[in-house]
Amino acid sequence: MAYADYSYYVESYKGNAIPESDFDRLAERASDYIDSITRGQAAGAAGKNAELVKKAACGVAEAWQTNEQGGDVTSQSVGSWSRSYSKTAKNDDVRLWEAAYLYLAATGYMRTVRWAK
Repeated sequence: MAYADYSYYVESYKGNAIPESDFDRLAERASDYIDSITRGQAAGAAGKNAELVKKAACGVAEAWQTNEQGGDVTSQSVGSWSRSYSKTAKNDDVRLWEAAYLYLAATGYMRTVRWAK
């Protein structure tokens, strides 16, 4: 079960990167990832921690989308539209981990940093 729904993503998290048609799929993957890195502790979150878990799910969903698109955008053009992505800045694992860590570090669910920047 996803920790956040599209309504939360748009209204509370103020997200706009993920279209509604993709959100459920990405939120499920993000929630599974959070369960994995927190060893299931996020599932029992209450109060402020529950809010942080929802935000983490949104952040990880956006990071997952970036990974699926091929990495970070490095350049864009408008005339004869083009877009370039790069995976050199962060690899997929680091991008997901950092998105989760931003919100979950204060909860104590993530005890160590797995990758250096």
